[in-house]
Amino acid sequence: MTEVNVTKTIQISADKAWNNLSSFRGIENISPIERSEVVGEGAGATRTCYMPDGAAIYETLDKVDSAAMEFQYSITEGPFPVEGYVSTVAISAIDGNSCSISWTAQYEVSEEAEADMKDLFEGFYNVIIDSLENLVKSSN
Repeated sequence: MTEVNVTKTIQISADKAWNNLSSFRGIENISPIERSEVVGEGAGATRTCYMPDGAAIYETLDKVDSAAMEFQYSITEGPFPVEGYVSTVAISAIDGNSCSISWTAQYEVSEEAEADMKDLFEGFYNVIIDSLENLVKSSN
């Protein structure tokens, strides 16, 4: 089992970060995803993310804990050479204007692809967190 974790502090409130990420909607506004389609709300919702090259990533929102500001989703099918991908996103308030976001994923991957997949997912999470901060700040 391979684990990837990116934890960053950003200068927006935990509530704003939570509202943007936990809805499972709009990921294309803060990531390399070109567009996404979400069916349903809360745990059990599904999201299909389309990459610029047309590849599709199918995800399911497995758990949402609003009180703890934590949610978990899985990739059920996609272009990556991984299996059993489960990701947990946790948001912690630091003060009224900043929060910490921890984005962790666990998955099975071949030894040959492990370094590439770790770099890919770490890069993805860093872009999403940084872009979230920029999006929220620019909309204020």
